[in-house]
Amino acid sequence: FAALDRLFLRSRYIRREIGRLKRSGFSPTEILDAGSGFGQYSFRLARTFPEARVIGLDLKEEFVNAGNQFTAKAGVGNVTFERGDLLMIDDEGRFDLILCVDVLEHIEEDRKAIGNISRALKPGGIFIFTTPYFEGKSTEEVFVDEHVRPGYSKGETKEKLHEANLELRHFTITYGPWGNSAWKTLQKWPMSWLSGRIWLLPVVFLYYIFAYPIAWIYMHLDMKARNRTGGGILAVAVKR
Repeated sequence: FAALDRLFLRSRYIRREIGRLKRSGFSPTEILDAGSGFGQYSFRLARTFPEARVIGLDLKEEFVNAGNQFTAKAGVGNVTFERGDLLMIDDEGRFDLILCVDVLEHIEEDRKAIGNISRALKPGGIFIFTTPYFEGKSTEEVFVDEHVRPGYSKGETKEKLHEANLELRHFTITYGPWGNSAWKTLQKWPMSWLSGRIWLLPVVFLYYIFAYPIAWIYMHLDMKARNRTGGGILAVAVKR
């Protein structure tokens, strides 16, 4: 999980946002990591808010089982993983905070998913999510096969949140020019080299030793910049 945190720029943005909440005195009792995947964000939330109960929700049973096994071995008592679908959840006014990392672009009925998330939040509850940014780019540049849409503009984000009784508070464009350089350095190029050539793994490992310090600077600069365009967004909304 620590390696994932260091390699992905989005993890740094999420850590920063969670840290801001913590420093503001925010003290949740129930947190949902909606689309928890490998569970790295669920565990970060559990460590940051030890008094809260964290639930990691994911469609894939193998992720849920792996997360619960790791939880048992690590002795983390305030996080559990459950199998579930954002289109099917029916909790009402349960959660203080819901985190949703790169999930909505995979859901055809995103309005329904956002509505379910809103209903599951307590009044004043916080919804933090990331998704690809789509405004002023060609679809060819940004579209990924497993995504049902290329991303969201600020206007579309605000409109869909408003429809679900959520007020957009912060909208940050991520993966600007510096972030894009970091992504190419740490993900795009190494993964393309390894495709069908697993024997190159030792070479890629050595590459990371030299490339990571440069990519770290790129990521730092991206987070300092006020990006006007980029590959992703981080949005924070509050339930009215």
